[in-house]
Amino acid sequence: MKKQLDNRELLKLYFWTLSYFRPFMLSTCFYVFSGGVMIWGELMIPRRMGYLIDYVLPLENKSNLMTQMLFLCGIAILILLSKAIFNFLELIISNKIVKNQQKDLMMKLHDLGFSYYEKVPTGQIISIFENSVKEVQQTYTFLFPHFIYSLVQFAVPSIILISSEPIFFLTAMIGNVLYVFINRYANKKIHYYLGKETQAAHKSQQNLYDAIVAASELKIMGSQEWFVKKTMEAFDCYRIPRMWSIFWRHFRYTTVGLTLTLSIVLFYVYGLDLVKSGELLLGEFIGYSFLMGLLSRGFSVFFYIVPAQYHALNYAKDLYEYMHLEPDVKEQANCNTVDIKEFDIEFENVSFSYAADQQVISSLSFKIPAGKRTAIVGESGCGKSTILKLIGRFYDVKEGRITVGGYDIKNHKLKELRKHFGYVFQDTYLFNMSISDNIKFGSKTTTDEQVIEAAKLASAHDFIMETSESYNTMVGERGVLLSGGQKQRISIARMMLKNPEIIMLDEATSALDNVTESEIKLSFDKLSKGKTTVAVAHRLSTIIDYDSIIVLDEGMIVEQGTYEELMMNRSHFYSLVMRGAEDAC
Repeated sequence: MKKQLDNRELLKLYFWTLSYFRPFMLSTCFYVFSGGVMIWGELMIPRRMGYLIDYVLPLENKSNLMTQMLFLCGIAILILLSKAIFNFLELIISNKIVKNQQKDLMMKLHDLGFSYYEKVPTGQIISIFENSVKEVQQTYTFLFPHFIYSLVQFAVPSIILISSEPIFFLTAMIGNVLYVFINRYANKKIHYYLGKETQAAHKSQQNLYDAIVAASELKIMGSQEWFVKKTMEAFDCYRIPRMWSIFWRHFRYTTVGLTLTLSIVLFYVYGLDLVKSGELLLGEFIGYSFLMGLLSRGFSVFFYIVPAQYHALNYAKDLYEYMHLEPDVKEQANCNTVDIKEFDIEFENVSFSYAADQQVISSLSFKIPAGKRTAIVGESGCGKSTILKLIGRFYDVKEGRITVGGYDIKNHKLKELRKHFGYVFQDTYLFNMSISDNIKFGSKTTTDEQVIEAAKLASAHDFIMETSESYNTMVGERGVLLSGGQKQRISIARMMLKNPEIIMLDEATSALDNVTESEIKLSFDKLSKGKTTVAVAHRLSTIIDYDSIIVLDEGMIVEQGTYEELMMNRSHFYSLVMRGAEDAC
């Protein structure tokens, strides 16, 4: 369970949360002003009502009565108008703030490195975007504005009552103070269960995500009952604390009614006695009753908002920590602005590890000439795919450096560097959009003719035309409506449309049959002509005509040469080829 926030953390989180008001200061000023007008109107009504009852009605002056009635109607209309403006601005400002907040979260999502997503469950990240933003949004839609509003609503009537009839103020505070003491215990319970609820919300969201994404695996393994039980336990960890937090909040509401009733009884007993003795006019008494109502309402709302804000700040802590995460890969302040002319790639004594005690590649040095095709092969886990990720700066090297065209890739802006790269990964991700949009991949200048040409080069055009709506066919979430080979061809078409200077293939044809693979190989040969190509290959037959083959073993180069040269050496590469031939039999 998370530790409770101390006062310094609360203030820091609160001011950080409120900092999102900064771009909308003018609107916020109008927002506060309209709230001030509402309070002024609410305070004017009891004073005018008292004057009307004590000094206008007894004189039976119809003209003055009409004037006072019109004045009260004017105040009521003013309150309604200011309330409408207040609610409208509250809606506009809160929505703009949430939009900015979500934009900041999305930017951070793309800034963070691969290591973050390997360590943090997807469901937990989704929970931050959904639950945390939604809960923190209450600060902008209700908690902060009504905190100020209720504070003023309590303070101003209190000052008036203290200066005129202190006994009325004391009768109001008897119930309110009693309410505070009774609810201290309730608030402790609320804070405790809200903390457990916040923590459990992320876990239950992760289990729900796993239940949806891994549905087929659970069915195949016959583990539905096990996972349903596991998921329900996670839901219980969320549901039970939430049930108790709601119970204690309702308990607090109940005590509000009881304690305020006590204050009202004391006020009427004392006040009516003053009216009866002639020490207080009836109109003044009614005016004070209005002020008592405003004071008690402001007090109760204020003490409702405090624990509710604490609850929101528990979620704000998740947002704050996420927004202040440091990405593993950072752009330097003085990045190069020069254009890369040559696209050779060189590793100079490069070492890298995902974890401190798990070296993946060690003192690796090699050069991939510009315009040549180089394959990287080796046993699983030897660092093949890691090399491609290091070239694209998905991770930063621990030692040594990597250059493209003679420039250290750390000295380039990531966007400028990666525009020269085209990746095709073994695991292809497709968006729940049309086939055409998945190939365009966000490009606004790509024409339909270019999409079709890229699909033909990737041997995807024929199967696309056989789908229900051809290029407008929706592929489903993660491309679930397409086969693995079809998804891979869409990914290849996407890369071919980009037409990059450096092509990186990570088992790019692993899901294809031999005939389709041969067709795509011809397309790759045409596309890669004069381009730098780096391929991680499992099917060694696909790299026979590559210019160079690098053989890795436990993160180090053990062989390098052409296919024929390496086969003549009868060493590591030869063993890989022979083993593959045996597996194919």
